[in-house]
Amino acid sequence: MKNVVIAILALSTITTGYIVATNSLQMSIEGLDGKTLVVRRGDITIPVNATGSIVPYRRIEIKAEASGEVIHIARNAGERVRAGELLVRLDPINEQRNVDRAKLDVEVAAARLEESQLLLRQAETADLSAANAIIEDLTGAMAYAEFRRDKLAALPEHQRANEEMFERETTLQRSQSQLRKAQADLERINLAIPRARQAVRQAEAALASAKNFEDDAALRLTKTDILAPFDGVVAKIEKQVGEVIQGGKTTITGGTVLAIMLDVRRLIVQAEVDEADIGRVLKLAPPWALPGHEDGLHMPEDTATLDALEHTPTIRVESFPDEEFRGVIERIYPEPERRAGVVTYLVDVVISGGDRSKLLSGMRADVTFTSEHAKNVLLCPTEAIRRGPSGGLGVFIPKETTDSDERPYEWIECTFGLDNGNVSEVRAGLSEADVVYTKLPRKVDRDKMKSKKKKT
Repeated sequence: MKNVVIAILALSTITTGYIVATNSLQMSIEGLDGKTLVVRRGDITIPVNATGSIVPYRRIEIKAEASGEVIHIARNAGERVRAGELLVRLDPINEQRNVDRAKLDVEVAAARLEESQLLLRQAETADLSAANAIIEDLTGAMAYAEFRRDKLAALPEHQRANEEMFERETTLQRSQSQLRKAQADLERINLAIPRARQAVRQAEAALASAKNFEDDAALRLTKTDILAPFDGVVAKIEKQVGEVIQGGKTTITGGTVLAIMLDVRRLIVQAEVDEADIGRVLKLAPPWALPGHEDGLHMPEDTATLDALEHTPTIRVESFPDEEFRGVIERIYPEPERRAGVVTYLVDVVISGGDRSKLLSGMRADVTFTSEHAKNVLLCPTEAIRRGPSGGLGVFIPKETTDSDERPYEWIECTFGLDNGNVSEVRAGLSEADVVYTKLPRKVDRDKMKSKKKKT
Protein backbone atom coordinates (compact mmCIF):
# COMPACT_ATOMS: atom_id res chain seq x y z
CA MET A 1 0.00 0.00 0.00
CA LYS A 2 2.84 2.39 0.87
CA ASN A 3 4.53 1.70 -2.48
CA VAL A 4 1.29 2.54 -4.32
CA VAL A 5 1.05 5.92 -2.59
CA ILE A 6 4.68 6.72 -3.41
CA ALA A 7 4.10 5.81 -7.05
CA ILE A 8 1.03 8.05 -7.30
CA LEU A 9 2.92 11.00 -5.77
CA ALA A 10 5.85 10.51 -8.17
CA LEU A 11 3.51 10.38 -11.17
CA SER A 12 1.72 13.54 -10.03
CA THR A 13 5.05 15.40 -9.63
CA ILE A 14 6.22 14.35 -13.11
CA THR A 15 2.91 15.44 -14.67
CA THR A 16 2.98 18.86 -12.95
CA GLY A 17 6.58 19.43 -13.99
CA TYR A 18 5.76 18.55 -17.58
CA ILE A 19 2.83 21.03 -17.69
CA VAL A 20 4.92 23.85 -16.17
CA ALA A 21 7.82 23.17 -18.54
CA THR A 22 5.49 23.06 -21.56
CA ASN A 23 3.84 26.36 -20.62
CA SER A 24 7.19 28.03 -19.96
CA LEU A 25 8.54 26.82 -23.27
CA GLN A 26 5.40 28.09 -25.07
CA MET A 27 5.66 31.52 -23.37
CA SER A 28 9.31 31.72 -24.32
CA ILE A 29 8.53 30.91 -27.92
CA GLU A 30 5.71 33.51 -27.97
CA GLY A 31 8.14 36.09 -26.57
CA LEU A 32 10.65 35.19 -29.30
CA ASP A 33 7.99 35.43 -31.99
CA GLY A 34 7.01 38.92 -30.86
CA LYS A 35 3.56 40.35 -30.32
CA THR A 36 1.25 41.88 -32.93
CA LEU A 37 -2.05 43.74 -33.11
CA VAL A 38 -4.32 44.71 -35.98
CA VAL A 39 -5.00 48.25 -37.23
CA ARG A 40 -8.75 48.78 -37.09
CA ARG A 41 -11.33 51.49 -37.63
CA GLY A 42 -13.11 53.20 -34.78
CA ASP A 43 -13.74 56.40 -32.84
CA ILE A 44 -11.16 58.18 -30.72
CA THR A 45 -11.62 60.80 -28.04
CA ILE A 46 -9.11 62.86 -26.09
CA PRO A 47 -10.46 63.26 -22.57
CA VAL A 48 -9.95 65.95 -19.96
CA ASN A 49 -10.25 64.36 -16.55
CA ALA A 50 -11.28 66.21 -13.40
CA THR A 51 -12.57 65.36 -9.96
CA GLY A 52 -15.16 67.08 -7.83
CA SER A 53 -17.99 66.69 -5.38
CA ILE A 54 -21.70 66.23 -5.95
CA VAL A 55 -23.73 69.14 -4.59
CA PRO A 56 -27.47 69.85 -4.72
CA TYR A 57 -28.98 72.67 -6.77
CA ARG A 58 -29.72 74.49 -3.51
CA ARG A 59 -28.83 73.91 0.14
CA ILE A 60 -30.93 76.00 2.52
CA GLU A 61 -30.67 76.47 6.26
CA ILE A 62 -34.22 76.69 7.58
CA LYS A 63 -34.63 79.32 10.29
CA ALA A 64 -37.79 80.39 12.08
CA GLU A 65 -39.03 83.96 12.05
CA ALA A 66 -40.77 83.25 15.35
CA SER A 67 -39.29 82.38 18.74
CA GLY A 68 -40.43 79.71 21.14
CA GLU A 69 -40.15 76.13 22.31
CA VAL A 70 -40.06 73.27 19.81
CA ILE A 71 -43.16 71.18 20.49
CA HIS A 72 -43.32 68.98 17.37
CA ILE A 73 -40.97 67.70 14.66
CA ALA A 74 -42.92 66.50 11.63
CA ARG A 75 -40.08 65.34 9.36
CA ASN A 76 -36.78 63.54 9.90
CA ALA A 77 -33.50 63.55 8.01
CA GLY A 78 -33.65 61.78 4.67
CA GLU A 79 -37.37 62.28 4.10
CA ARG A 80 -38.67 63.90 0.94
CA VAL A 81 -41.09 66.81 1.46
CA ARG A 82 -43.14 69.08 -0.76
CA ALA A 83 -43.30 72.86 -0.59
CA GLY A 84 -45.66 73.99 2.17
CA GLU A 85 -45.52 70.81 4.24
CA LEU A 86 -44.87 71.09 7.98
CA LEU A 87 -41.32 70.58 9.20
CA VAL A 88 -41.28 71.88 12.80
CA ARG A 89 -43.90 73.44 15.09
CA LEU A 90 -43.18 75.96 17.87
CA ASP A 91 -45.28 76.77 20.93
CA PRO A 92 -47.19 79.96 19.94
CA ILE A 93 -47.63 81.34 23.48
CA ASN A 94 -44.62 83.69 23.35
CA GLU A 95 -45.60 85.13 19.99
CA GLN A 96 -49.19 85.54 21.18
CA ARG A 97 -47.90 87.63 24.08
CA ASN A 98 -45.92 89.73 21.65
CA VAL A 99 -49.09 90.31 19.62
CA ASP A 100 -51.00 91.40 22.74
CA ARG A 101 -48.17 93.73 23.75
CA ALA A 102 -48.03 95.23 20.28
CA LYS A 103 -51.79 95.91 20.33
CA LEU A 104 -51.41 97.84 23.59
CA ASP A 105 -48.55 99.85 22.10
CA VAL A 106 -50.82 100.74 19.18
CA GLU A 107 -53.53 101.94 21.55
CA VAL A 108 -51.04 104.10 23.49
CA ALA A 109 -49.64 105.59 20.27
CA ALA A 110 -53.16 106.34 19.03
CA ALA A 111 -54.02 108.13 22.29
CA ARG A 112 -50.87 110.23 22.07
CA LEU A 113 -51.67 111.17 18.50
CA GLU A 114 -55.15 112.25 19.52
CA GLU A 115 -53.72 114.34 22.35
CA SER A 116 -51.20 116.05 20.07
CA GLN A 117 -53.93 116.79 17.54
CA LEU A 118 -56.06 118.41 20.28
CA LEU A 119 -53.14 120.56 21.40
CA LEU A 120 -52.54 121.70 17.83
CA ARG A 121 -56.21 122.53 17.36
CA GLN A 122 -56.17 124.48 20.64
CA ALA A 123 -53.11 126.47 19.61
CA GLU A 124 -54.49 127.24 16.18
CA THR A 125 -57.96 128.33 17.41
CA ALA A 126 -58.62 129.12 21.08
CA ASP A 127 -55.15 130.25 22.14
CA LEU A 128 -54.62 132.31 19.02
CA SER A 129 -58.07 133.94 19.24
CA ALA A 130 -57.66 134.74 22.93
CA ALA A 131 -54.26 136.33 22.38
CA ASN A 132 -55.56 138.48 19.55
CA ALA A 133 -58.57 139.58 21.66
CA ILE A 134 -56.33 140.57 24.57
CA ILE A 135 -54.11 142.61 22.25
CA GLU A 136 -57.16 144.29 20.79
CA ASP A 137 -58.48 145.23 24.27
CA LEU A 138 -55.11 146.44 25.48
CA THR A 139 -54.61 148.49 22.34
CA GLY A 140 -57.90 150.35 23.06
CA ALA A 141 -57.06 150.79 26.72
CA MET A 142 -53.65 152.19 25.88
CA ALA A 143 -55.16 154.65 23.39
CA TYR A 144 -57.69 155.83 26.00
CA ALA A 145 -54.95 156.24 28.62
CA GLU A 146 -52.82 158.18 26.15
CA PHE A 147 -55.81 160.43 25.31
CA ARG A 148 -56.50 161.27 28.95
CA ARG A 149 -52.83 161.99 29.60
CA ASP A 150 -52.55 164.24 26.58
CA LYS A 151 -55.79 166.05 27.49
CA LEU A 152 -54.52 166.77 30.96
CA ALA A 153 -51.15 167.81 29.67
CA ALA A 154 -52.82 170.37 27.34
CA LEU A 155 -54.31 172.32 30.31
CA PRO A 156 -52.45 175.26 31.73
CA GLU A 157 -50.06 174.29 34.46
CA HIS A 158 -52.04 176.10 37.19
CA GLN A 159 -55.16 174.10 36.25
CA ARG A 160 -53.62 170.61 36.56
CA ALA A 161 -52.36 168.81 39.59
CA ASN A 162 -49.05 167.08 39.51
CA GLU A 163 -50.43 164.04 41.26
CA GLU A 164 -53.18 163.54 38.70
CA MET A 165 -50.68 163.99 35.87
CA PHE A 166 -48.42 161.31 37.40
CA GLU A 167 -51.37 158.94 37.76
CA ARG A 168 -52.42 159.30 34.12
CA GLU A 169 -48.81 158.85 32.95
CA THR A 170 -48.49 155.72 35.03
CA THR A 171 -51.75 154.35 33.67
CA LEU A 172 -50.50 154.85 30.11
CA GLN A 173 -47.21 153.12 30.81
CA ARG A 174 -49.04 150.20 32.43
CA SER A 175 -51.26 149.82 29.35
CA GLN A 176 -48.22 149.89 27.06
CA SER A 177 -46.48 147.22 29.17
CA GLN A 178 -49.53 144.96 29.16
CA LEU A 179 -49.84 145.36 25.39
CA ARG A 180 -46.19 144.35 24.86
CA LYS A 181 -46.72 141.29 27.10
CA ALA A 182 -49.84 140.31 25.12
CA GLN A 183 -47.92 140.65 21.86
CA ALA A 184 -45.15 138.41 23.26
CA ASP A 185 -47.79 135.84 24.24
CA LEU A 186 -49.15 135.95 20.71
CA GLU A 187 -45.64 135.37 19.33
CA ARG A 188 -45.22 132.36 21.62
CA ILE A 189 -48.50 130.94 20.38
CA ASN A 190 -47.43 131.46 16.76
CA LEU A 191 -44.15 129.64 17.53
CA ALA A 192 -45.96 126.86 19.41
CA ILE A 193 -48.19 126.02 16.46
CA PRO A 194 -45.33 124.56 14.29
CA ARG A 195 -44.10 122.60 17.31
CA ALA A 196 -47.60 121.25 17.82
CA ARG A 197 -47.75 120.25 14.17
CA GLN A 198 -44.36 118.51 14.49
CA ALA A 199 -45.64 116.69 17.57
CA VAL A 200 -48.61 115.49 15.54
CA ARG A 201 -46.32 114.18 12.82
CA GLN A 202 -44.18 112.40 15.41
CA ALA A 203 -47.26 110.87 16.99
CA GLU A 204 -48.46 109.73 13.57
CA ALA A 205 -45.07 108.09 12.88
CA ALA A 206 -45.09 106.44 16.30
CA LEU A 207 -48.55 105.06 15.61
CA ALA A 208 -47.49 103.76 12.20
CA SER A 209 -44.41 102.11 13.76
CA ALA A 210 -46.52 100.54 16.48
CA LYS A 211 -48.90 99.17 13.84
CA ASN A 212 -45.95 97.73 11.89
CA PHE A 213 -44.72 96.00 15.04
CA GLU A 214 -48.23 94.69 15.55
CA ASP A 215 -48.32 93.37 11.97
CA ASP A 216 -44.88 91.78 12.40
CA ALA A 217 -45.94 90.19 15.66
CA ALA A 218 -49.12 88.88 14.06
CA LEU A 219 -47.08 87.51 11.14
CA ARG A 220 -44.59 85.82 13.46
CA LEU A 221 -47.52 84.24 15.26
CA THR A 222 -48.45 82.56 11.99
CA LYS A 223 -44.81 81.46 11.52
CA THR A 224 -44.74 79.16 14.51
CA ASP A 225 -45.41 76.42 11.96
CA ILE A 226 -42.16 76.14 9.95
CA LEU A 227 -42.98 74.89 6.44
CA ALA A 228 -40.81 73.51 3.66
CA PRO A 229 -39.93 76.35 1.24
CA PHE A 230 -39.61 74.04 -1.79
CA ASP A 231 -39.83 70.42 -2.89
CA GLY A 232 -36.74 68.65 -1.62
CA VAL A 233 -35.10 66.37 0.90
CA VAL A 234 -34.54 67.01 4.59
CA ALA A 235 -30.80 66.71 5.10
CA LYS A 236 -30.73 67.33 8.83
CA ILE A 237 -32.90 68.33 11.78
CA GLU A 238 -30.83 70.54 14.09
CA LYS A 239 -33.14 70.81 17.13
CA GLN A 240 -35.13 68.50 19.34
CA VAL A 241 -38.51 68.77 21.05
CA GLY A 242 -38.21 70.91 24.17
CA GLU A 243 -35.45 73.21 22.94
CA VAL A 244 -36.13 76.94 22.85
CA ILE A 245 -35.05 78.80 19.73
CA GLN A 246 -34.70 82.47 18.79
CA GLY A 247 -36.41 83.87 15.73
CA GLY A 248 -34.48 85.45 12.89
CA LYS A 249 -36.47 88.71 13.00
CA THR A 250 -35.66 89.44 16.63
CA THR A 251 -31.93 88.60 16.90
CA ILE A 252 -28.76 90.05 15.42
CA THR A 253 -27.38 86.59 14.61
CA GLY A 254 -30.25 85.84 12.24
CA GLY A 255 -31.96 83.17 14.32
CA THR A 256 -31.50 79.50 15.14
CA VAL A 257 -31.06 76.89 12.40
CA LEU A 258 -33.84 74.33 12.73
CA ALA A 259 -33.23 72.15 9.68
CA ILE A 260 -31.24 71.88 6.47
CA MET A 261 -33.02 71.17 3.20
CA LEU A 262 -31.61 70.13 -0.16
CA ASP A 263 -33.17 70.98 -3.49
CA VAL A 264 -32.29 67.87 -5.49
CA ARG A 265 -34.27 68.65 -8.62
CA ARG A 266 -30.81 68.93 -10.13
CA LEU A 267 -27.60 67.36 -8.87
CA ILE A 268 -24.39 69.12 -9.82
CA VAL A 269 -20.78 67.99 -9.85
CA GLN A 270 -18.48 70.90 -9.07
CA ALA A 271 -15.47 69.66 -11.00
CA GLU A 272 -12.01 71.15 -10.44
CA VAL A 273 -10.35 71.47 -13.86
CA ASP A 274 -6.62 72.10 -14.01
CA GLU A 275 -5.58 75.39 -15.59
CA ALA A 276 -3.72 73.44 -18.30
CA ASP A 277 -7.01 71.83 -19.41
CA ILE A 278 -9.56 74.62 -18.91
CA GLY A 279 -8.91 75.98 -22.43
CA ARG A 280 -10.04 72.70 -24.01
CA VAL A 281 -13.13 72.62 -21.77
CA LEU A 282 -14.01 76.17 -22.84
CA LYS A 283 -13.93 75.09 -26.49
CA LEU A 284 -16.46 72.32 -25.99
CA ALA A 285 -18.71 74.14 -23.49
CA PRO A 286 -22.20 75.24 -24.62
CA PRO A 287 -22.82 79.02 -24.95
CA TRP A 288 -24.73 79.38 -21.68
CA ALA A 289 -21.79 77.98 -19.69
CA LEU A 290 -19.13 80.41 -20.91
CA PRO A 291 -18.05 83.24 -18.59
CA GLY A 292 -19.48 86.55 -19.78
CA HIS A 293 -22.32 85.00 -21.82
CA GLU A 294 -25.26 87.10 -22.87
CA ASP A 295 -27.78 88.10 -20.22
CA GLY A 296 -30.80 85.79 -20.13
CA LEU A 297 -29.00 82.84 -21.73
CA HIS A 298 -29.59 79.81 -19.51
CA MET A 299 -29.30 76.06 -19.76
CA PRO A 300 -32.52 74.59 -21.23
CA GLU A 301 -34.80 72.71 -18.87
CA ASP A 302 -36.29 70.23 -21.35
CA THR A 303 -34.68 66.82 -21.46
CA ALA A 304 -34.94 66.45 -25.25
CA THR A 305 -32.65 69.44 -25.89
CA LEU A 306 -30.08 68.19 -23.40
CA ASP A 307 -30.15 64.66 -24.81
CA ALA A 308 -29.44 66.06 -28.28
CA LEU A 309 -26.12 67.57 -27.17
CA GLU A 310 -23.02 65.78 -28.41
CA HIS A 311 -19.87 64.90 -26.51
CA THR A 312 -21.34 65.61 -23.10
CA PRO A 313 -19.24 64.87 -19.98
CA THR A 314 -19.40 61.46 -18.36
CA ILE A 315 -19.45 60.98 -14.61
CA ARG A 316 -18.40 58.07 -12.43
CA VAL A 317 -18.54 57.61 -8.67
CA GLU A 318 -16.82 55.06 -6.48
CA SER A 319 -20.11 53.93 -4.95
CA PHE A 320 -21.32 52.65 -8.35
CA PRO A 321 -18.12 51.75 -10.28
CA ASP A 322 -19.98 49.85 -13.01
CA GLU A 323 -22.35 52.72 -13.86
CA GLU A 324 -21.74 55.80 -15.97
CA PHE A 325 -23.78 58.98 -15.68
CA ARG A 326 -24.11 61.71 -18.27
CA GLY A 327 -23.83 65.40 -17.58
CA VAL A 328 -24.23 68.84 -19.13
CA ILE A 329 -21.88 71.76 -18.48
CA GLU A 330 -23.98 74.49 -16.87
CA ARG A 331 -21.39 77.02 -15.72
CA ILE A 332 -17.65 77.72 -15.84
CA TYR A 333 -16.48 80.00 -13.06
CA PRO A 334 -14.11 82.74 -14.23
CA GLU A 335 -12.34 83.09 -10.87
CA PRO A 336 -9.70 80.40 -10.20
CA GLU A 337 -9.20 78.38 -7.05
CA ARG A 338 -5.68 78.26 -5.62
CA ARG A 339 -4.57 75.52 -3.25
CA ALA A 340 -0.94 74.80 -2.42
CA GLY A 341 0.20 76.50 -5.61
CA VAL A 342 -2.19 74.51 -7.83
CA VAL A 343 -4.61 76.57 -9.92
CA THR A 344 -7.95 75.04 -10.90
CA TYR A 345 -11.25 76.34 -12.26
CA LEU A 346 -14.64 75.20 -11.02
CA VAL A 347 -17.00 73.79 -13.63
CA ASP A 348 -20.62 72.98 -12.73
CA VAL A 349 -21.79 69.81 -14.49
CA VAL A 350 -25.48 68.99 -14.11
CA ILE A 351 -26.06 65.24 -13.92
CA SER A 352 -28.67 64.51 -16.60
CA GLY A 353 -28.48 60.80 -17.32
CA GLY A 354 -28.69 57.53 -15.48
CA ASP A 355 -30.48 56.83 -12.24
CA ARG A 356 -29.21 60.00 -10.55
CA SER A 357 -31.67 59.62 -7.67
CA LYS A 358 -29.28 57.10 -6.11
CA LEU A 359 -26.47 59.69 -5.90
CA LEU A 360 -25.97 61.59 -2.65
CA SER A 361 -24.68 65.05 -1.93
CA GLY A 362 -20.99 65.07 -1.00
CA MET A 363 -19.98 62.03 -3.08
CA ARG A 364 -16.67 62.38 -4.88
CA ALA A 365 -17.02 62.05 -8.64
CA ASP A 366 -14.69 61.68 -11.61
CA VAL A 367 -15.71 63.78 -14.62
CA THR A 368 -14.44 63.13 -18.14
CA PHE A 369 -14.80 65.90 -20.74
CA THR A 370 -14.41 65.01 -24.43
CA SER A 371 -12.14 67.79 -25.68
CA GLU A 372 -11.21 66.32 -29.13
CA HIS A 373 -12.67 63.44 -31.09
CA ALA A 374 -12.67 61.74 -34.46
CA LYS A 375 -15.10 59.16 -35.85
CA ASN A 376 -14.45 56.12 -38.06
CA VAL A 377 -10.71 56.61 -38.36
CA LEU A 378 -7.82 54.14 -38.52
CA LEU A 379 -6.56 53.34 -35.04
CA CYS A 380 -3.11 51.98 -34.25
CA PRO A 381 -2.05 50.78 -30.80
CA THR A 382 0.13 53.46 -29.26
CA GLU A 383 2.58 50.87 -27.96
CA ALA A 384 3.38 49.88 -31.56
CA ILE A 385 4.56 53.39 -32.53
CA ARG A 386 8.33 53.87 -32.58
CA ARG A 387 10.83 56.38 -33.89
CA GLY A 388 12.54 55.05 -37.01
CA PRO A 389 16.06 55.36 -38.46
CA SER A 390 15.22 58.68 -40.12
CA GLY A 391 13.85 60.12 -36.89
CA GLY A 392 10.20 59.98 -37.97
CA LEU A 393 7.40 58.04 -36.30
CA GLY A 394 6.15 54.76 -37.66
CA VAL A 395 5.60 51.07 -37.00
CA PHE A 396 7.15 47.70 -37.75
CA ILE A 397 5.05 45.25 -39.75
CA PRO A 398 5.76 41.56 -40.60
CA LYS A 399 7.33 40.77 -43.95
CA GLU A 400 5.38 38.49 -46.21
CA THR A 401 8.52 36.47 -47.19
CA THR A 402 11.94 36.61 -45.59
CA ASP A 403 15.29 34.95 -46.13
CA SER A 404 16.87 33.17 -43.23
CA ASP A 405 19.39 35.96 -42.74
CA GLU A 406 16.88 38.85 -42.88
CA ARG A 407 14.79 40.30 -40.15
CA PRO A 408 11.15 39.09 -40.27
CA TYR A 409 9.76 42.66 -40.16
CA GLU A 410 10.04 45.98 -41.97
CA TRP A 411 9.73 49.66 -41.03
CA ILE A 412 6.81 51.83 -42.23
CA GLU A 413 6.85 55.58 -41.58
CA CYS A 414 3.41 56.96 -40.77
CA THR A 415 1.55 60.16 -40.00
CA PHE A 416 -0.43 60.14 -36.77
CA GLY A 417 -3.13 62.40 -35.35
CA LEU A 418 -5.04 62.19 -32.10
CA ASP A 419 -3.60 60.05 -29.33
CA ASN A 420 -5.50 59.08 -26.17
CA GLY A 421 -2.68 57.01 -24.71
CA ASN A 422 -4.07 53.67 -25.83
CA VAL A 423 -4.55 54.14 -29.58
CA SER A 424 -3.49 56.80 -32.08
CA GLU A 425 -5.23 58.08 -35.18
CA VAL A 426 -3.43 56.98 -38.37
CA ARG A 427 -3.62 59.62 -41.10
CA ALA A 428 -1.15 58.09 -43.56
CA GLY A 429 1.05 54.99 -43.94
CA LEU A 430 -1.26 52.15 -42.89
CA SER A 431 -4.48 50.52 -44.01
CA GLU A 432 -7.28 48.79 -42.20
CA ALA A 433 -6.43 45.23 -41.05
CA ASP A 434 -2.68 45.82 -41.26
CA VAL A 435 -0.73 43.91 -38.61
CA VAL A 436 1.78 45.86 -36.55
CA TYR A 437 4.33 44.72 -34.00
CA THR A 438 3.86 45.91 -30.45
CA LYS A 439 6.83 43.73 -29.47
CA LEU A 440 9.48 42.79 -32.04
CA PRO A 441 10.50 39.13 -32.49
CA ARG A 442 14.00 37.89 -31.57
CA LYS A 443 15.15 35.90 -34.62
CA VAL A 444 18.54 34.69 -33.33
CA ASP A 445 17.18 33.32 -30.10
CA ARG A 446 14.41 31.53 -31.96
CA ASP A 447 16.97 29.80 -34.25
CA LYS A 448 18.96 28.71 -31.23
CA MET A 449 15.80 27.27 -29.74
CA LYS A 450 15.10 25.33 -32.93
CA SER A 451 18.66 23.89 -32.98
CA LYS A 452 18.32 22.79 -29.34
CA LYS A 453 15.10 20.93 -30.23
CA LYS A 454 16.89 19.06 -33.08
CA LYS A 455 19.72 17.90 -30.82
CA THR A 456 17.29 16.54 -28.28
